[in-house]
Amino acid sequence: MKFLIVYGSIKGSTEKMAGYIAEGMRFAGQEAEVKSFTDVRDPEDFAGYDGYVFGGPTYHKDLLHGMKAWLFKAKEGGLDGKAGGAFGSHTHSGEAPASSSTRWPTCSR
Repeated sequence: MKFLIVYGSIKGSTEKMAGYIAEGMRFAGQEAEVKSFTDVRDPEDFAGYDGYVFGGPTYHKDLLHGMKAWLFKAKEGGLDGKAGGAFGSHTHSGEAPASSSTRWPTCSR
């Protein structure tokens, strides 16, 4: 399977996490490509993948600025029926994974 891992990052921690997730997928025999959410702009950017993993940090107990709107836009990428996952980074509040995963249904129908 081929996965697209899309992340948002402020200081680089979440970007590193995305890289580690991709490394684990490759170790398990899967293909994985890592991109910043700012580099995935058009529905065509989602083409050719069997699954998606989205992640980002929380900032003031919410998703990174711009990422929430991006998740709503991502549903135009044809994610229906695809494998999906979410991850997040935080310093103390801990809402990132739950915040990302609860918004996942907005990306697919």
